[in-house]
Amino acid sequence: CKMAAGMRSGFVLFLAFGISCATNENEVSSLIDDLFDDSGYQNDVIPMLKPADKTTNVNAINIAVGLSMISMDLDPAGVLSATTWLRSSWSDFRLQWDPKEYGGLDNFKIPASMIWKPDLSVYNAADFGSGSFEDRYSLDQTNAIVYSTGKVLWIPPLPMKADCNHDHVLPSTDQNDPQGCNIKIGSWTYDGFHLNLTAFGGEEYLDLGDMSKNSPYVVTSQEGDALQTKYYPCCKEPYLSMNYRFSVHRAFAIHDGEKVFNKSPEDLEKLFEQYQTKEKMKREYNVGE
Repeated sequence: CKMAAGMRSGFVLFLAFGISCATNENEVSSLIDDLFDDSGYQNDVIPMLKPADKTTNVNAINIAVGLSMISMDLDPAGVLSATTWLRSSWSDFRLQWDPKEYGGLDNFKIPASMIWKPDLSVYNAADFGSGSFEDRYSLDQTNAIVYSTGKVLWIPPLPMKADCNHDHVLPSTDQNDPQGCNIKIGSWTYDGFHLNLTAFGGEEYLDLGDMSKNSPYVVTSQEGDALQTKYYPCCKEPYLSMNYRFSVHRAFAIHDGEKVFNKSPEDLEKLFEQYQTKEKMKREYNVGE
């Protein structure tokens, strides 16, 4: 009898859990149908409530952009190859709903290819085509989180190659010396009256908190103030970008199949500790003598 009662109790719990999961799935499916299918959502149309104003960004969409550096390498031609997490957020009024009408559901995850995304590009990219930042960005299937307010949060892992000497001829230098570089990101077609670029989390520096300790190069300084506005003679509209300017230093090289350190492992450990502290966004990092 006790065994039968236990089995009945377990069955009831299993049934209740199954109904709960099914109900949640049904709510998500119903919401997605309402937002995308029934409303005729178009992911290639910019979600602006009103047309762009002619003189201000009052009707522009705020696009928050940030960049987390995971690892980096630098070749003799001054091309930086990096693994990054692009941090981005914006609002799409077409993706709003009342959680009360969907069982309290206040967010869901969906492949980013199904929603509108800003046309971000690396202005000083060293490569284009298959496998490039622009290619991976446009085709990336990483889930975005959509909130009931219409807020979208998307943080895809993306590779990139940036030309560190895009605007000047690279002098002959020792690769063991510190090297200056920059990564400039912005909309490829929209001006600031359509897309108002802002710093993700208010931080105008590269985020180094998740940087791999096995990165061949490390960041030794940052200039900050990455958010830039540019005007062209032809037009009165502003064009915004995030221009991350920083210096890198070789951490190690591979010779004859072995890792040869340019800085001691102890100094590198201290450097990565600085990346993790509240001071990780400061301009200078101590990497020893």
